[in-house]
Amino acid sequence: MIISSAPNPNNCPPRLILSLKGLGRSFGEREALRDVNLEIHEGDRIALLGPNGAGKTTLLKIIAGTLAPDTGRISLNGLTPSQARAIPGFLGWLPERAPLNPDLTVREHLTLTVAFLGLAKKEATERIEFLTQALHLEEKLGRLAGQLSLGSRRQAALAIALLVPPQLLLLDEPTSSLDPEETHRLRETLASFPQTVAFLISSHVLEEVAKVTNEALILKDGSLVSQKPWSDFPMDPEEGYLKEVSSHAAL
Repeated sequence: MIISSAPNPNNCPPRLILSLKGLGRSFGEREALRDVNLEIHEGDRIALLGPNGAGKTTLLKIIAGTLAPDTGRISLNGLTPSQARAIPGFLGWLPERAPLNPDLTVREHLTLTVAFLGLAKKEATERIEFLTQALHLEEKLGRLAGQLSLGSRRQAALAIALLVPPQLLLLDEPTSSLDPEETHRLRETLASFPQTVAFLISSHVLEEVAKVTNEALILKDGSLVSQKPWSDFPMDPEEGYLKEVSSHAAL
């Protein structure tokens, strides 16, 4: 199943959430991103694809405000990334490595997050209960993050990122270290979000990411080389992706 675009009963154009113009970033002599232009609107569900080293994680970090670009402009609903991050519930962000404090329990992480988000007690309790059940974290709430397995830390970080449906959700390899059952739970959790939430999800598991997005964006050698709906791929997601990447082999 491929997620469809958000319904628009009033026939109003979807609101622009993210705008990138001429974005570039280098690390020493290595050019990680080069002249990236991208717009994401309310309800867009986009898979961020590309070979290792294509610039996917760098791009997500810049959007999330944890890394500054060298060139170009970025706007999140008219805000800078740092301003957007300061607004509770605007941006949901799961980096590739879960940023958990090893000396705090999973419950303490969730409690601190709902306090930052300003959720009322009843809503906070309901969201924590829903996500701990959905991601199978009930038995891990009292455990220190430093004592969790890699997969369990990933689940806890996912719960934190998903506590409130944000306007823009950034996920970097969200199914990494998750088993098939946990991956299925994540898919169901994402499907429960309002269709106005925009997704940008980096993943190497094409069959899975195609189930929760409607469009594929492909980076190669730091450049955006392709952006098209999954429905425009002439074959299954993996074969279509490989064909698209190979067509830009000269880059």
